[in-house]
Amino acid sequence: MNVRFSIFLIFFVCIQCWGAEVVTPTATTNKFANEVGRFANLPSHAPGGVLLVGSSIFKRWTNAVSDLAPLPVTNRAFGGSQTSHQLMFFEQVVPPCRPQLIVWYCGSNDIKGKKDPASVLERTEEWLDKVKKFDPSIQVLLVSTHRSPQKRKDGQMEGVDAVNRGYQELSKKREGVFYVDVNPALENAKGESRDDLYLADGLHLNVEGYQQMATLLKPAMEKYWRKKEMNP
Repeated sequence: MNVRFSIFLIFFVCIQCWGAEVVTPTATTNKFANEVGRFANLPSHAPGGVLLVGSSIFKRWTNAVSDLAPLPVTNRAFGGSQTSHQLMFFEQVVPPCRPQLIVWYCGSNDIKGKKDPASVLERTEEWLDKVKKFDPSIQVLLVSTHRSPQKRKDGQMEGVDAVNRGYQELSKKREGVFYVDVNPALENAKGESRDDLYLADGLHLNVEGYQQMATLLKPAMEKYWRKKEMNP
């Protein structure tokens, strides 16, 4: 190929790239838009219930309603989501359900995507601000990111632990925000992941795993949901 022509071609491509419009995904164009859009047609509990939000750990919890009974649980998690997606789809997820308590499991996919823990916590705080702006009386329970076999294998434990410490700090400094560490229910006495509680991917829980997680999560949900119920 002629050298002058090669230089011209490279220059032309660069000009085209510089002039191209950068399209930022929105709540109508994002890959989760259709999934979240279907929430509007799903049944939900009356206002004042418990809302599960977050990523696939909650989305795949198909027995959540029975495992957490008699708490009035509505599940609006969508798999693969990161904290940025919870911000993007806040209006479609939270206000329609008008919950009394929101239970949050998100951040795991951020860590998997090599997002800085500090940025995960910043977006979580931004989401908390949206909650309080919508209804200051809503309580929020932040659930620890799982210290799963997949996270250990991929060398992501530092990020997981940093996010969990950050969630705990948020619960100390923000009114109506609480934290529960469910990892002890998913680990053995040595602090190692119990592989028998996970699917083959080492990330998602099996039926027994969800039941074990519920042994710590459900009492916390009952505590903070009832606390608001008694102190409206």
